[in-house]
Amino acid sequence: MFVVKIQSRCNLACAYCYMYEHADQSWRTRPVAMSDEIVASLAARIGEHAATHRLPAVGVVFHGGEPLLAGGPRIRWIAERIRAALAPATRLELHLQTNGVLLAAAHGEELCQTLLETGIKVGISLDGDRDANDRHRRHHNGASSFQEVVSAVLRLGSPRYRRAFSGLLCTIDPKNDPVESYQALSGLDPPRIDYLLPHANWDVPPARPAGTGTTPYADWLIAVHRRWSADGQRLPIRVFDSIRSALVGGESLKEALGTEPCDLAVVETDGSIELADSLKTAYDGAPRTGFHILKHSFDEAAAHPGFTLREAGAAGLCQTCRQCPVVDVCGGGLYAHRYSKGNSFDNPSVHCADLLKIITYMKETPSSDSGRTGTVAAHQMSGDCFDGLAAGFGDVVAVRQLAAAQQSINRGLLDRVLTASCERGEYSRQPWQAFDALQRDDPDAYRKTLLNPFLRVWASRYLDATLGPADQEYLSLSISDHPHRPQLTADGLTVTLDNVDPCLDCYGKPLIDHLDPAAVAAWQHMFAEAWRLIVTEYFDYAPAIGAGLSTIVPLMPQPGVQTSATARQAFGAIAIALPDTADDLALLIIHEFQHVKAGALMDMFDLYDPTSPLRFSVPWRRDERPPEAALQGLYAHAAVADVWRTRWLRASNTESERSRSGMRYATWHRAVAQVADALQASGVLTRLGERLVTGLVERANQ
Repeated sequence: MFVVKIQSRCNLACAYCYMYEHADQSWRTRPVAMSDEIVASLAARIGEHAATHRLPAVGVVFHGGEPLLAGGPRIRWIAERIRAALAPATRLELHLQTNGVLLAAAHGEELCQTLLETGIKVGISLDGDRDANDRHRRHHNGASSFQEVVSAVLRLGSPRYRRAFSGLLCTIDPKNDPVESYQALSGLDPPRIDYLLPHANWDVPPARPAGTGTTPYADWLIAVHRRWSADGQRLPIRVFDSIRSALVGGESLKEALGTEPCDLAVVETDGSIELADSLKTAYDGAPRTGFHILKHSFDEAAAHPGFTLREAGAAGLCQTCRQCPVVDVCGGGLYAHRYSKGNSFDNPSVHCADLLKIITYMKETPSSDSGRTGTVAAHQMSGDCFDGLAAGFGDVVAVRQLAAAQQSINRGLLDRVLTASCERGEYSRQPWQAFDALQRDDPDAYRKTLLNPFLRVWASRYLDATLGPADQEYLSLSISDHPHRPQLTADGLTVTLDNVDPCLDCYGKPLIDHLDPAAVAAWQHMFAEAWRLIVTEYFDYAPAIGAGLSTIVPLMPQPGVQTSATARQAFGAIAIALPDTADDLALLIIHEFQHVKAGALMDMFDLYDPTSPLRFSVPWRRDERPPEAALQGLYAHAAVADVWRTRWLRASNTESERSRSGMRYATWHRAVAQVADALQASGVLTRLGERLVTGLVERANQ
């Protein structure tokens, strides 16, 4: 990680600032801004280091002073120079830490847009409510900075820019009420909060106000942890997440905790390569190495004892720390906090007692899952229900069991989305808060939301990192009733005609982007007649469709062909281009809902060997199909054959219609028998898969 000081001055005068208010005053002799020459050399050195060590990613933090004083164009130029110096295989992870004031200024929108376009993740410093923040973080003339910073947070946290927002940084002061400070910060809906212990050492110890005891910082954090737990632990808090990770043997997420080697180097505005800048609080010249970006590589600088000592892990700690039961979690605390004139850095952290107390508290406090959306529950299906589905049909009870399993899958996926959004720093409180309220206040609506056909599509895409953080607002879309989406009604059945959901592209077919009243009326007329046919003539399929079909997605008609589709993850929805007749619409509904049922069965049961390399020739496709697709097609086309048989036997048919229907039935019956034989002979089916195919064959031969 490279901390790059692109500016050495600041527009605030924070009382605790390690740059200006502590022992090292080197900022006074350094350039205000990093020159073009230094930037060019910096970029080249970072590229050289990444190439030498074949790094898959490089982290760079733009720092100061106040880095935004450099201005948007300059920040963009520096970022582009560094990115251009890296090989295509190396990812650049850019961050920037700011007091936020300039983001609230008139040109703040332009700055936010630059940060967004440049891929920079931005952290903003804020210590709580107005009283807490103004205790230390004021302008040079003593004026409050609070409202400006809050405006900056709201601007950066808006949907337009939220992808650039990494979270809030808060320095703890025991004089501030911990719960009020936490509520002030969490109320701004940041992606995460990072609490910092104030910089101090054994010669200049941290403030311990009267009446706050011997561990005021641990007590402050424990109070926050309790309130955070009561709120469901959804908002990531870095110090808690770091301790929890280290307690179970994972990596620490903070430089100030854990025994992992520190790989942080600082480059000042004059090109000096230095140790962690928190060392400025120890003594004058503490971060100095003597290396310079124009003369030395980062590998040369890494030989400095200040860097090598930080790579020693627990072995580099003092004896007191090495004997401590929580050393693997604490790691001796921040290096700068160990300093004393007598022992240099061979001491425990000056915050040792506080660190021991908060770590012990968290070790003894179980992790709360109260805020999670739920985990996947085990669902079972009766033999009668399975056999009913195996015959190609299924009753209301069977479809409800399929739906219950889909609800559990979606709940589990949402839990993973929540975790992933926290880990990525993309958590947004509002949609999850609305989802929690729905679960609490309207359980029926909550269950209905979990069965939104496209919730699983969205969640899977988010977990695959194909969507951005703003797309968490999809939860809010799922919760609302969307009155602008027309409803199709028939005798005992209502379905949504949906052409607006953001995930409808899962069908991979052209969609109708506008439904005028005439189009809706045409759909309504033909849907009502198609449902009448299903109930009266294809009645074996009606119970399952009536219990499970929730949505029809209107597709763009294609000349000369009937168009329909099902998305594997969209339970309850089918996509259809409105055909010419109600008979054809009934067939398409039955056909596609068979795919819906088959997919849901495959979610509940292992029906085939997923590792099999076998491919099957199927009459309804030109390409050979893997086992799952072959089984899906078999299940759907067995129903197609059944529908044509019913049409063949329809008394009202003319001779030509009867002949045409009989030929179609014979064609599809042979196709079903061919694929069923191939699957049964392949050995790819499980016992339940065999049971399913046997049921389909027996039904087809009746």
